[in-house]
Amino acid sequence: MKLIPRIFFAFVALASLASAEVVQERVPEGGIQPQLIVTPAGLVHLVYLKGDPKACDIRHTTRRVEGGEWSPPVTVNSEPRSAIAAGTIRGAQIALGKDGSVQVIWNGNTGGKKEMMMHAPLLHARLQPGGKTFSPQQNLMGDTTALDGGASIAANDKGHVAVVWHAAPAGERGEIERLVYARYSTDDGGTFSAPAPLNEKQPGVCACCSLRAHLAADDTLTVLYRGAPAPTARGMILLTRQAGRTTLTKLDDWRVAMCPMSSASLLPATQTLRAAWENDGQIFTGLMREPPASTQKVGPKKAKHPALAQNGKGETLIASVIGSGWNKAGSLHWDLLDAQSRVTASGDGDNLPLWSYVVAYARPDGSFVILQ
Repeated sequence: MKLIPRIFFAFVALASLASAEVVQERVPEGGIQPQLIVTPAGLVHLVYLKGDPKACDIRHTTRRVEGGEWSPPVTVNSEPRSAIAAGTIRGAQIALGKDGSVQVIWNGNTGGKKEMMMHAPLLHARLQPGGKTFSPQQNLMGDTTALDGGASIAANDKGHVAVVWHAAPAGERGEIERLVYARYSTDDGGTFSAPAPLNEKQPGVCACCSLRAHLAADDTLTVLYRGAPAPTARGMILLTRQAGRTTLTKLDDWRVAMCPMSSASLLPATQTLRAAWENDGQIFTGLMREPPASTQKVGPKKAKHPALAQNGKGETLIASVIGSGWNKAGSLHWDLLDAQSRVTASGDGDNLPLWSYVVAYARPDGSFVILQ
């Protein structure tokens, strides 16, 4: 372990002579729950939460993918302290829109009022190309209720944006009635269609788990979420929406009578998507071909919140959090897979802040950066 005397840097872990270098850094401002996107031009957009976990702000900053200092952070939310970090899975998600616009979605807080929990807002803001401030936040919940697990946002360079979340239909409350909803924009997040259910023929979503969405160049929407068609059924489901038709593919099974408070990741890989998720305290990953390829376990037990990154050599970094839970912080673990999905190196890092997880990206030289 080599200490780096630089602000926000934790240390550099040299995986091995044959594997890519993995650099671990602290999130600016001591922030938590980082999420990022990298533009084709090599600019890293980072968002994170700062402040009271029950009522915090979302901050945004940038830097070159090669490295260097972060830009002065700006606040995303137009209403102060309107985000929530408690629970780990309700923070901000980010997507890259047309001409480099930045789209952000997050669960809004309800001021600690239990009577308002059924009506928690789903908030969106965007930074237009060349802009310095985000648009005023807007609530996209529509007539859906009981927002719990985190939402996701996906976009493509045609100006199409999809906001995806799970909620109860009006008048319903239980998990087995919950649906995955989407709202679409064709003007780069300026306006959105009405909420539309995606899985009404097979309802049931694990209430306090977040989901992850991807919008392809041809407007195919892919959503990875944890189903709950029965009280003890918690398997992961891959939803694909193409040309108005929805396909649901069950990826695994997990029989447990609780909500595991989990998150998942989707990463564009060569001609397909790579997914990573938790099942009974282990991280699973696989390529989501048609049909999805076989999956594999990666890393130690008691792992949650996987984050994916891939470099130009086809190596994939899977970073996760070990031992975290409700009001309990965890520590970093990472595994490096080669182009054939074989684990070539692994490492561990420091303890994370409470309610936090990690995110990662690849540099042009093939090394990886983990922000924690």
